[in-house]
Amino acid sequence: MMTENLATSDDEAALRLVVAGTVAETGTEFFRALVRNLAVVMGTTGAWVTEYDAENRRLRALAFWLNGAFLDHYEHAIEGTPCAVVVTGKRLVHYPDRVLELYPEEADLRALDAVSYLGVPLLDADGTVMGHLAVLDTKPLPPEPRRLSLFEIFAARAAAEHRRLRTEQEVRAREEQLSALLETALDAILVLDPQLKIVRVNQAATRLFGCTAEDLLGEDLREFLAPDSVGRVERFARESAERGSDKRQLWLPQDFVARRWDHSVFPAETTLSCFESRRQRYLTLILRNLDERGQAERQLEQLRQETEYLRDAVRELPGSDDLLGRSDGMQAVLRAIEQVARTDATVLITGETGTGKERVARALHRASHRAEQPLVLVNCAALPTHLIESELFGHERGAFTGAVARRDGRFALADGGTIFLDEIAELPLELQPKLLRVLQEGEFEPLGSTKTLRVNARVIAATHRDLRQMVADGKFREDLYFRLHVFPIHLPALRERGADVEQLAAAFVQRFARRLGKRVEPLTSAQLQRLRRHDWPGNVRELQNVIERALILSPGPELLLERALAGVATVSEPAEVASATSTDGAGRVLTAKEFEQLERANLLRALEACQWRVAGEQGAARLLGLPPSTLSSRMKALQLHRPPS
Repeated sequence: MMTENLATSDDEAALRLVVAGTVAETGTEFFRALVRNLAVVMGTTGAWVTEYDAENRRLRALAFWLNGAFLDHYEHAIEGTPCAVVVTGKRLVHYPDRVLELYPEEADLRALDAVSYLGVPLLDADGTVMGHLAVLDTKPLPPEPRRLSLFEIFAARAAAEHRRLRTEQEVRAREEQLSALLETALDAILVLDPQLKIVRVNQAATRLFGCTAEDLLGEDLREFLAPDSVGRVERFARESAERGSDKRQLWLPQDFVARRWDHSVFPAETTLSCFESRRQRYLTLILRNLDERGQAERQLEQLRQETEYLRDAVRELPGSDDLLGRSDGMQAVLRAIEQVARTDATVLITGETGTGKERVARALHRASHRAEQPLVLVNCAALPTHLIESELFGHERGAFTGAVARRDGRFALADGGTIFLDEIAELPLELQPKLLRVLQEGEFEPLGSTKTLRVNARVIAATHRDLRQMVADGKFREDLYFRLHVFPIHLPALRERGADVEQLAAAFVQRFARRLGKRVEPLTSAQLQRLRRHDWPGNVRELQNVIERALILSPGPELLLERALAGVATVSEPAEVASATSTDGAGRVLTAKEFEQLERANLLRALEACQWRVAGEQGAARLLGLPPSTLSSRMKALQLHRPPS
């Protein structure tokens, strides 16, 4: 029993090294912390993580810890090395002893007097080798199951960071494409601040106005427009600010006059639109000389939307907690994804709300041959009924009131890629035949058009409702149901996944600790048991919210899980016990509501003492010993607002 307790203690210390050493790091610093801690946990002379150059068959070290120091700028060819077996065989390789007898010509192993070697490939979602993680030692490295399990945990963390970096590189490439398209567009594009000052222009604008970019930047747009045109821009800016999302685009096909640098004038076809960045509203003015018509505007809009989808993918990147789970139900889901991902078969994902249906759709797309093309996400329940046809299939100018310009729909954006139709049960009956035609024939007509367009998009649908029952009730077309039901994947509820809740909770702690810039201790055994007892009606989404709330509420490294769960009953505990989170000065147990009132009163006193300053030397956050972001979050949650002057 004593030996077992020591092993458990060692495991917890090792896992703490995995979390504490990497939770606040990314990129190079992440990998350096990872290999240093890996060498400590494994008790080896060296550890390194690499990226693989398949064309030249070489490995370049992203971080290499050797003999208590980092070895920089290390790379080598894989031929004649144990790494070649790892990379080409795509499997874990372990030489517990006498590695030099197997590779007598490997100079680096001989120089290090290596005795043992352990390596594993780092695979991308499509199975390609991104690099590898390995350790070596000057003494034998016996195949102990505990040690191999710890090594696999480090490998999973390294692979997740590898994939994150690859996705970021893809986003940067998209943004470079967007910038290049902006500069090569035939139309003049100007970005304006709320005062109509010019903050960005492209090369076409300098050509159109006959001056340099420096001449335009910082200038008032009113100097470059005729008086009537100035009034139209000002009116649009004012209405956009007042009406918000109801007034975001305006097309002016005629009667818009612009003035060049030399004061000559020209008629222009103009598009005005607004957008927000960092809570600041901007206007975009696209000018096209009526003699110079082209297609640059459509290309620019499509690439912008594709870039937004990629940004969303990065913001929602699940990293190491993507489809985690060792339960039988989740293993069945993972096997199903592996079976169907490389095909173009339509997939129907079912399961309760919050089980991760969108995550499965992303995994299917990443593992498919369409992974380099867009993944377009559509929530059918979130689209207004009168606009859903336009959103899915696009429309022509004048197709309906407010359709001032032609617009491509989501299916057109997904051409060559994948479209995910979440909450497919909410699709109106009158539109279901049009979707059925896309699934059967791969063609459709945009709203207001007689031209048939063809599209090659893989369809993944999801719902938490019983479509078969909806068919029986006449609320869903039977032929559409069978077209969607080609390859069903059912996601189990979190309460059916056993110990998966512990694995998911640990992964969420790592993710939100990194996002909030906090260092927190791993979940204790008591906390894990507390999570296991909860029924989780909101499934994985509810667990994620509870962990994020716990990190926000925790001022120190100890995770205050009970506070996050306050007021939520568990399966085996009454709500009154589960809601008890603290005591008053006399030792009486406080309920969650009483604790919240106490916290609210305390924050209010601190804010009033600091004259409602949150950050800075004289701010309430410093007085309370909290990060300003945490205090702001609590103010929002408790509805604390600065009173009028």
